[in-house]
Amino acid sequence: NGVDATHFGPMLQCNRAQIVTFLWRAEGSPVVEGSHPFTDVEAGSFYEQAVLWASGSGIASGMTATVFGPDAVCNRAQIVTFLYRTYA
Repeated sequence: NGVDATHFGPMLQCNRAQIVTFLWRAEGSPVVEGSHPFTDVEAGSFYEQAVLWASGSGIASGMTATVFGPDAVCNRAQIVTFLYRTYA
């Protein structure tokens, strides 16, 4: 999907929630049971299951023990690390 009905936004930055959601969807959107310790991951958000999957699989940790940082810009190093941990 684009950022709206007529724009894709290829030059926009991606945040941590978006990156783990891309990877989670690429892996078939597996349903993960359980919970996570992150107070900033909203229940029912588009990224909740992706964060649960990524954190439970060791792909992405939080910025702290209780903060995932879903809105934080994901830099190239983080993206490469997430990719490596997903597909290595």
